[in-house]
Amino acid sequence: MELIKLFETKRSDLPLLKAIFKSKELPKFLIEKSGEITEYLNENLAYIYLDEEKDYTYESLYETAKSLASNAARSYQIDLESFATEKVKLTDVIDAFVKGINFSAFEYFSAKTFTKKVNKNNLSLYLQNVTEESKNAFNKARILIEAQNYARDLGVTPPNYLNSEQLAKIIENDFKSYPNLKVTILNKKEIEKLGMGLLLSVNKGSMFEARVVIIEYNGNPSSEEKYVYVGKGITFDSGGYSLKPPKYMLGMKYDMSGSVIVASAMKAISVLKPKRNVAAIMCITDNRINGDASLPDSVFTSMSGKTVEINNTDAEGRLVLADGLYYGATKLKATRLVDVATLTGAIVRTLGDTYTGVWATTEKAYEDIQKAANLQHELIWRMPFDEDFEEFMKGSVVADLKNTDYTGNAGSCSAAMFLKEFTNNVEYIHLDIAGTNDIDEKPMFAMVKTLVEMAL
Repeated sequence: MELIKLFETKRSDLPLLKAIFKSKELPKFLIEKSGEITEYLNENLAYIYLDEEKDYTYESLYETAKSLASNAARSYQIDLESFATEKVKLTDVIDAFVKGINFSAFEYFSAKTFTKKVNKNNLSLYLQNVTEESKNAFNKARILIEAQNYARDLGVTPPNYLNSEQLAKIIENDFKSYPNLKVTILNKKEIEKLGMGLLLSVNKGSMFEARVVIIEYNGNPSSEEKYVYVGKGITFDSGGYSLKPPKYMLGMKYDMSGSVIVASAMKAISVLKPKRNVAAIMCITDNRINGDASLPDSVFTSMSGKTVEINNTDAEGRLVLADGLYYGATKLKATRLVDVATLTGAIVRTLGDTYTGVWATTEKAYEDIQKAANLQHELIWRMPFDEDFEEFMKGSVVADLKNTDYTGNAGSCSAAMFLKEFTNNVEYIHLDIAGTNDIDEKPMFAMVKTLVEMAL
């Protein structure tokens, strides 16, 4: 199925697909089953039955759009206005169809040697009277889903196709087409000069150099306000010497997702052009074992000067983020730090694959991200910061902090407290996407849209 790239303002030869609800007068022979399509081809018309109008929501329409993209038995021209109700406005309808269809129809990386099953039919969006408001809704939805799909494509790519050096190069090349973005790539020597000892400690076991990619957008040069998004970029996580069991090593190609989420958000921001200063930092390496890999009981010095005792080499994401956060706070002069990471299994046990865990140091920060998430229909759930969660980590006899809390309690909260130590007291939001990023091996990539919305 082709991606949606434009409106159609004239009727085509395709059957016109309209929404119909239970409370309406129903035509003869209509199948009264939710989501079922009844065709009246002598009128070049089809209806999709959507049950009670009072139960109809943006979320249900988005799922309908995704299902149509995957399962439509023929090509249709969709009558957008018929899907609009008092509760679900026309702009919501446009947003749901553009995002839903383009999410399902997008073809991400595949090394399959046989033809992948795709729906050969196509859907088009019909709107006779295109207003400025509907045009803006369409363009914004298309830009956002393109950014999300960019992240999904990179995320699903196998680790032998995408190491740290390759990922940095891809970003550098792809972002050349965005003149209002400044991209800086830090190599290993430059990272060493900055004293990013925690990132380098994770990289010690790798055959590929670590990279830090900085992407900057200055939408309001007269303002000192600046959002800095920091993404965890572990291109594969073996666990290091704290080796993961084989089952839990599967899917660890996705451990770089936070880094491509923040980069993808910058792509959309550069096109939507908010009057705000925003930057992204990708902290990229893999976590492997070789003769020089980081050992448990080792102590490393962070960019901030704080020392960290490694009691678990599989808690590496917080190490690379710690140096990234401090860089954002001190070198980029962030007034708000936001990190995104597939950080803890604990958040999956807490919130499943439904909600992204969010921590915020101020009420204003939480209100802003909650509002953005609501507008983009992404589910988040606030989690607590509390000094009790880092008591164990502050108990090291040889360093300022241990990198893991071994009490077995509140693992995602202790990870958040560890990261907070490196924010230089800048307002801070932490997003743990371990549950919502990839589901059943498939790339979802929550929070791209929310990060963009917050910047707008």
